[in-house]
Amino acid sequence: MKNYSTPFIIKVLDVLLPHDLHHLIGDLEEEYYWNKKNEGRSYAYLSLWSQVLRSIPYFILQSLIWNTVMILNYLKVTWRGIKKHKSFSLINILGLAASMAVCLLIMLFIIDQRSYDRFHEHADRIYRVNSDFKSGGNNEAILYATSPADLAAKLEEEIPAVEEAVRLRGNYSGEIRVGEKTFNLNGVFTDGDFFKVFDFELLKGDPQTALSEPGNIVLSPETAKKLFDSDDPMGKVLTGLGDRDYTVTGIVNTEVKTHFNFEVLVSYASLTSKTALTESLSDWKNNIYQSYTYLKIKEQAQEDNLTSQFPSLISRHYQDEEGENIINSFVLQPLTKINLGPIISNEVGNSIPGIIAWFLIGFALIIILIACFNYVSLTIAKALNRGKEVGVRKVLGAFRSNVIKQFLTESVIIAILALLFSIAILKWLLPEFNSLFIINMSENQIDLSLFNHYWVYIFFLMFSVFVGVLAGIYPAVYLSSFQPSKVLKGISSIKGLSAIAIRKTIIVSQFTFSLVFIITAIILFKQFNFMVNVDHGFNSEHIINVALQDVSYERFESRYANHTDVISMAASSKVPALGSITGAWINSESLTDPIRGHSFDVDENYIQTMGLNLLTGRNFNPEIGSDSTDAAILGKSAVNKLGLGSPTEALGKPVEINDASYTIIGVIDDFISANPLRSKDPILMRYNPDNYYYAVVKIRAGETASFANYLESTWLDLNSVYSLKYKIFNEQLQESPILVLFGDFLKVLGLIAVFSVLISCLGLLGMAMYSAENRIKEIGIRKVLGATSGNIVYLLSKEYLFLVGIAVLIGTPLAWFINNLWLQQVSNKTAIGPVIFIAGVLGTVLLAMLTIGSQTLRAAKANSIQNLQSE
Repeated sequence: MKNYSTPFIIKVLDVLLPHDLHHLIGDLEEEYYWNKKNEGRSYAYLSLWSQVLRSIPYFILQSLIWNTVMILNYLKVTWRGIKKHKSFSLINILGLAASMAVCLLIMLFIIDQRSYDRFHEHADRIYRVNSDFKSGGNNEAILYATSPADLAAKLEEEIPAVEEAVRLRGNYSGEIRVGEKTFNLNGVFTDGDFFKVFDFELLKGDPQTALSEPGNIVLSPETAKKLFDSDDPMGKVLTGLGDRDYTVTGIVNTEVKTHFNFEVLVSYASLTSKTALTESLSDWKNNIYQSYTYLKIKEQAQEDNLTSQFPSLISRHYQDEEGENIINSFVLQPLTKINLGPIISNEVGNSIPGIIAWFLIGFALIIILIACFNYVSLTIAKALNRGKEVGVRKVLGAFRSNVIKQFLTESVIIAILALLFSIAILKWLLPEFNSLFIINMSENQIDLSLFNHYWVYIFFLMFSVFVGVLAGIYPAVYLSSFQPSKVLKGISSIKGLSAIAIRKTIIVSQFTFSLVFIITAIILFKQFNFMVNVDHGFNSEHIINVALQDVSYERFESRYANHTDVISMAASSKVPALGSITGAWINSESLTDPIRGHSFDVDENYIQTMGLNLLTGRNFNPEIGSDSTDAAILGKSAVNKLGLGSPTEALGKPVEINDASYTIIGVIDDFISANPLRSKDPILMRYNPDNYYYAVVKIRAGETASFANYLESTWLDLNSVYSLKYKIFNEQLQESPILVLFGDFLKVLGLIAVFSVLISCLGLLGMAMYSAENRIKEIGIRKVLGATSGNIVYLLSKEYLFLVGIAVLIGTPLAWFINNLWLQQVSNKTAIGPVIFIAGVLGTVLLAMLTIGSQTLRAAKANSIQNLQSE
């Protein structure tokens, strides 16, 4: 039996060369067998290899030419298809664009976050030392970003692998006076080693001496501009109010991405020059929560070897005889992995945890997969129109791989066009995203200069190609499987996707989520409006809250109480409803365990000035000495929760507040003490003149601005070293952090709801189009037999309305359950009636009907005779 095995090189060429050049392979193979028969096997091999090697340039050239020709052909066919089916193409493009815009936003955010702290030349050798510490108050150890204050010096002295180490203390916050103006500044204490470890550029000053002496301060350019405008700040003296004077010794460039968040760097010597503090800084147990240690290791040093020396270091310098405060170990964290790293207590800046990034990546993946599914659904819906085209191409010699390439090219082109739209949407989304309160507050805005980098656009392009391939791979494989003999005869029913139950499952899922988002957005909007217009339980009209700072309330009162614009004036330790509370444990004889209350230290005028409702009992009286030691006024809810009976019954009963005994002298109606999300919190008020931080000034209507001006012009008369700080109460309430955060959340959820509905409707549109195309012959026959347009619309719509109905049955209770979960945590909430759910359902069903109706009406009004002829 003769051996006709194909030479290996022929098999390789068969794989590598395009089908259009396979005739050359046939020629080579034919000549090989002829040579083998007439000249022998060895000669045939040598001749074959010789011809192959000589033909390689030709093969490459021909491959390039053929591939270019085919790509141009694919592009031409794609462009014709887009022009011919404008609406269909636009739906596909917009559907992908909406999802891609959200994904690009998330990608930009993560790219931006990953760039933090990579500008340091030796970033790969810089680590932060975290502490695995269990305190006496915790049952388990917690990982802290902080470490003992003198750890940096110990590391440099005792571990040779450490090249440099620097200590930071992140609690510098003070008021600075320059000339007649005062400014609040925030920063960190550190020393000259800061510039040895990190590569922050010192624009002015000497890094060796800028932070070497007590009173040295280095400013950021923005801070220097704010304090001195265009004047040279070097050598200028800043007066620290209630503190010491500081001399500007440098300007540090902060226009870099870093996890540090500071306006000024203050010399560590300014801190250690205070004798009492110097001694406490060597106490590891008490200073493990406030100081940070960063180190740069030597080039050849290994992180593992360094870490292995920590246990002995701890045992040499720390002993806790009681065994309650245990330093288990120190943990090195690479500088470039602090941002997007694990959640660690006591972070020095506003780092974004890595879990947030993973959540966003998952969210982006889901969005893009749903969009790709919609593309698949819409493309398959057009399969009948493309079936004959595929058949003709195959009859004319196209291989299946050619057809796959063609459809993949189409989907990639669609994705690239969608990219253009998505970038336009992204340009709109970015400023909205950056303006979110939580993004602004944490200074994690996406850097808009990213758009100036060409690699960003290359990345976008690669992403769009990936999306195009992902969306087009199934339609390409599916449509290329058509047999010419069948499709050219006219196939009226294409099996495949129609039989896939997951398609209906995804449609139901999409509308379920859309319904949940819509209902949740409505509830959030209603709750937000409720909180904005809530009755706080006190009268905030025409009230100014003045921070007393170093001015006693008596002095403030004597200066302003008799002003003609002042109706009344009171003193308080806290401003209610702004999110900040002072907690206190309250107990009564009726309870075993104390309850947590909100404590206010007020004077005898507070109830009247704030317009509180005294239900029973009496107000504080300065002339009764015991009022300042054991008298308390409780809120109505506090009385109930303490089991003291009615407000009247509670009068005169004893309570314990933070283990001290008090007698109830009055009961007031509840007011919002923490934030607008909470009501009926246990409230207690005590008369404590030593603990007043705010003056509450009630002004005559229309005179608020006038009195504020008077305050500004006369504040210095009180000889305060601090600048005047006051707020109009109504404006404070409107700017409450919880309201701003709630507004941001509402904005984000509303946007998600819009995208969710858009994507769901596009998915349903694809299904409706598919059904209309697939049942065109049936529709023609039914119309010939007398069916009306209404009958046809009902016939085509009922299946999808059924799917939407399932989504409503699932989504409505799911929306109730989810919203009920978070509303259970809200004590001050709006009423949620069935109207909200009915509105959400009607909105969803209406959108679904409009989507389906656009296709079913078109199919119902089509010419049945022509449809039957075409079939």
